[in-house]
Amino acid sequence: MEAIQRLTEVLERKLGKKIPFHEVGYETMSFTHEEIDEELVPPYMIAFVEAPILCDSANYTDVEGNYYTLMLVETGDETPYEVWMVNDKLMTNFLEGIEL
Repeated sequence: MEAIQRLTEVLERKLGKKIPFHEVGYETMSFTHEEIDEELVPPYMIAFVEAPILCDSANYTDVEGNYYTLMLVETGDETPYEVWMVNDKLMTNFLEGIEL
């Protein structure tokens, strides 16, 4: 549920509109180190995490058809590593300019 809350919070500020929870998709996945795409999650972020590595994912499609995805990857720290994608493209600076 943390992924849904984070996704809606960020998108509401970024898009300037309320995102209803019922329009957000959600799933939890688990991975081994070898299964995680290094383009999405740098290996040093999960180096000390024992498998399975848990990831919560939330997604939302806006009226223009843009597909937003947030993946929260457990790193062993209090705060998970965030992966933001728009239309399946990694957005490394997605949070720039957003006050949270």
